Amino acid sequence: MSRELVATLEVKRAAFTVAVDIAVPSGGCVALLGPNGSGKSTVLGALAGLVPLTAGAVRVGDRVLDGDAHMPPDRRRVTLLEQKPRLFPHLSVADNIAFGPIAQGTPRREALALAREWLRRIGLSDVGRRRPERLSGGQQQRVAIARALAAEPDVLLLDEPFAALDATSAPIIRRLLADELSRTGTTCVLVTHDLSDAWQWASRCIVLDAGRVVEDAAPAHIVASPATPFSAALAGYSVIHGRWADGTVITDDHVIPGDAGGDVRDGDPVFGAVAPRDVGFGESGVVADRVRAVSVRAGRAYVEGESGLVAEAPVTVDLPTAGQSVWLTPHRMIVRRASVQPRSSESRTA
Repeated sequence: MSRELVATLEVKRAAFTVAVDIAVPSGGCVALLGPNGSGKSTVLGALAGLVPLTAGAVRVGDRVLDGDAHMPPDRRRVTLLEQKPRLFPHLSVADNIAFGPIAQGTPRREALALAREWLRRIGLSDVGRRRPERLSGGQQQRVAIARALAAEPDVLLLDEPFAALDATSAPIIRRLLADELSRTGTTCVLVTHDLSDAWQWASRCIVLDAGRVVEDAAPAHIVASPATPFSAALAGYSVIHGRWADGTVITDDHVIPGDAGGDVRDGDPVFGAVAPRDVGFGESGVVADRVRAVSVRAGRAYVEGESGLVAEAPVTVDLPTAGQSVWLTPHRMIVRRASVQPRSSESRTA
């Protein structure tokens, strides 16, 4: 049975209209990325049948979910798994997991046996009789994931489902979910702010801004050559906004050299993307800057300047402190035309 998802969505909102075309092959996964409020959750709600379309159509295999007629959410075989667990408070944990199979006609005893198996898989074998309020937030999310998978949907919609999980359980649940999607051939649409999740799960990333698609590419392409300030920041680049002139990006306070594509002309508004590993710092250099902050992650130090540049260095070197003057030298900065207006959240490394 084909689980190919094909959707042409138009949803009118107060501030803008969300307009997205999505095609996901049967058993495949597409990731939706974008700033907060860009329309990602609206797309998931529309696919689930919870948000009415202004125009468009949704099809899974040969079943039409929206278009000439509207199929109600409970008949779509499309499951939405949100960041915040939405378990039935009046049902036990086991009954929550068994709810989907029972609704599809599975005998109750068989459905409860399936629920116990899922509780074993997620490491919560001893909580089946409890009510959801007696579980931690991370435990509730694990139960919500089990409930979603136990229903065996044709399409699984994931809205940042790992955000509530702790560092210990997150890798286990990620692996379990990936294995189960592969085993069942379930089609998946994933909303995330973590490019590593998109890299692991999706063959394609659709980047939204104010309801429109501004980038549609493989995760590897976004990492290697981001086309928008948001995707550059998401990939870990420092992002600089300014105007292009004589081989440099000119900001209010700095002149920074970069490598522009052939479509960039002097005077164009641009953004520059530079990886922290490609920025050096010291007592001399290209950009006279002042340290905004210094952080340490996984044995590497990151020196953030007020220009927006971030330099990576080993923690063994003498590190500057916030407020100290420093010279930063970007060795390779990708420059693109700024076709999307910059947001304040895009001006720093993600």
